[in-house]
Amino acid sequence: MLEAGMGLFSGLPYAAVHMDAVAAAAGVAKPTLYRYFPTKEALFIDGLAWTLAELRDAIGAISATGAPARLRVAVGLVLERIGALSPALTAIEGRGAEFGERSRRVLREGFDGLRGALADLLRDGVAEGELRVPDIDLAVLMILGGIRMAVHGTGRRPPASASVADFFLDGLSAPLTPPTGAPR
Repeated sequence: MLEAGMGLFSGLPYAAVHMDAVAAAAGVAKPTLYRYFPTKEALFIDGLAWTLAELRDAIGAISATGAPARLRVAVGLVLERIGALSPALTAIEGRGAEFGERSRRVLREGFDGLRGALADLLRDGVAEGELRVPDIDLAVLMILGGIRMAVHGTGRRPPASASVADFFLDGLSAPLTPPTGAPR
C-alpha cells in the first residue's frame, strides 16, 4: 500500500492522488486501505518515512566501485526520490500545522538516516584514499541541504544528478591547467 501510494504521489500532483486510486494500485479494497491509513495525509507521511528508510538502505547497498562512483549513485538516488516527492511535500506542509509538523518530523528522522548512510560512504572513501573530506558531518549536511534546496526550494526544475555530484566531488576549484585553446 505504501509503495503504491508513494508511486502515485511521485507521479501526480498531491491533490490528484485519491484513496480510490491508491487502493486500486495496491490491489486492496478501500476499507482495507483506510484501516491502515485513515487519511491521505497519514498515508503520505507514513509513505515518506518508508521511502526515506528505503533510500537509506539503498545508499548502504550501492555496489559501484570506488567512493566517487558510489557518491554519484547516492546523490542520484536522493535527488531522484526527493525530487519526485517535492510537490507533495510542499502540499502537505501547507495542509495545516498538524500535518506540516508531522511531515517535518518524519523528514528530520529520515534525513538523520540518510546522513548516517552518506557519512559511512564518505568515511569509506577517505579510508580508501579516494576522497579528502576534512569534516564528514559538514560535508553530509551540505550534500543533503544542497539536494533539498535543488529540488524543493528553487522553484525550477531540479538539476541533473551528475551536475550535483560533480559539484560536490569537484568543488569550486578551477582546473589546474586551462583547457587547450582556452583564453588565458
